[in-house]
Amino acid sequence: MEPLPRNPSLYEINCRVWLQTLSCQVGHRISLAQVPQEEWVRLRDLGMDIVWLMGVWLPSPQGIRIARSHPDLQDAYRQALPDFSPDDVIGSPYAIADYRLDPSLGTEEDLTQVRENMRKAGIGLVLDFVPNHTARDHPWVRAHPERYVHSQDPSDFLPGASFETRCTDGTKRWVAHGRDPYFPAWTDTAQIFPLSSETREAVAKQLLRIARFCDGLRCDMAMLVRNRIFEQTWKTWVEAKGHRIPEREYWDEVLAPLKAEHPDFLLMAEVYWGLEPELLQAGFDYVYDKAGYDRLRACDMMGYKQGIAEEAEERYRRVRFLENHDEDRLAAAFPAKAFQTTAVLHALSPGLRLFHHGQLEGLKIRLPVQLGREPDEEPDPDVAAFYQRLLAVTREPVFKKGEGFVLSAVPAFEGDEGFQPLVGFAYRHDEEIGIAAVNQSEQTASGYFRFPRGFWQGCSGVELRDRLTEPEEVYVREPEALEAEGLYVRLEPHSFHLLTASIRTSPLSDSVRNPPGNC
Repeated sequence: MEPLPRNPSLYEINCRVWLQTLSCQVGHRISLAQVPQEEWVRLRDLGMDIVWLMGVWLPSPQGIRIARSHPDLQDAYRQALPDFSPDDVIGSPYAIADYRLDPSLGTEEDLTQVRENMRKAGIGLVLDFVPNHTARDHPWVRAHPERYVHSQDPSDFLPGASFETRCTDGTKRWVAHGRDPYFPAWTDTAQIFPLSSETREAVAKQLLRIARFCDGLRCDMAMLVRNRIFEQTWKTWVEAKGHRIPEREYWDEVLAPLKAEHPDFLLMAEVYWGLEPELLQAGFDYVYDKAGYDRLRACDMMGYKQGIAEEAEERYRRVRFLENHDEDRLAAAFPAKAFQTTAVLHALSPGLRLFHHGQLEGLKIRLPVQLGREPDEEPDPDVAAFYQRLLAVTREPVFKKGEGFVLSAVPAFEGDEGFQPLVGFAYRHDEEIGIAAVNQSEQTASGYFRFPRGFWQGCSGVELRDRLTEPEEVYVREPEALEAEGLYVRLEPHSFHLLTASIRTSPLSDSVRNPPGNC
């Protein structure tokens, strides 16, 4: 995989569902290797640098049976697919029976081929890894129960929190279901014991094998295997069994061989609870920005821009998202009037920008991950057209490779509070400048955006082009005024500017005029 730009874009695909849809379109079942090359080229041309094929590994037969009978899931199935049948339930992609390709997607040779096809298109491949648990019928459960939270006494666990298994040595064990400390157990899973050196060694070998097939991994609920998080979650069992907490962290040990053999391998962590800096320090390249997502949902724009500003240099290592397989669809979760401004904020935030399959078409129905057929839903042509225009701009080098800054907004005059909803980002790369100015509020907002010192250095004249207006509006500004006072903007509710400029070293032509506008 080619080195990623400073602000890459990632496209998440629910692989099993997507391949089933493609197969229906061509009239016969196709494997991953048979995905038309034009599909990868299309994603590259949209500006995607990485594709995350979510859910490629061997599903669990036990997990499928549980998913088909689980009472709490039936309503979710019916909401997404009113005509769903048991055959549509193919099990959770996070109850993995083994890290081998799901046969319905092809063979391991197909997985190798699809990676090569994506490389030819200039796209990297990311797959899943689940550190906290496996499926109940993973080979380790019977052959290596010591790698799990287990007991020979079922009373060590609460009712319904474990399952019985007969191990290959002939003993009967009860293995705990995987869980996090705030929710009920996932009954289709078995809880890994991450404090064990034997477990860590086995996982390290497993990661080396997986790395043969991809350029990176998205690690599910990566914080759950931190020493203190695991100890808090399983405190009673840890103390009852007399387990000691190791000095080294799980990720320090299991990632060391992987990084030694594949130093450029990409690691992305799903992580919450303010533990993002710990996972970055542990060796991850990117961590989820769930806090930023929650602030956007709450329209807390002061908190949103402050949060990114406080990340400092780590802002480039955050995964920015508006939807994914765990969250509601953007088109359903955010008001229609706020769609464009929300999309601009996401596509221009510094860091890794994650786009979810269906997001660019304005789909509204979130599909439970246990289902293998997507609903019959028409794309929204207005959403699709807007994203086509937006991504055509944001894939330009200034926004991909440039250094990104969160701009501070200040009042236009003393006592004015109208600046507070304003959010601004500025990028500079080589001779190019890009600026996003957004008002995500219900009120008209105005004020000055202040730039980092020296941002306009070397520029003797500025033509700011508003790239998503038709026709493009042009605003002429003097760099000295921009450096000293900032850029004045006045934005109506839920409106924005997306501006670009080339750094000029000679005065602007007298023929350039500033048309009417509020920028």
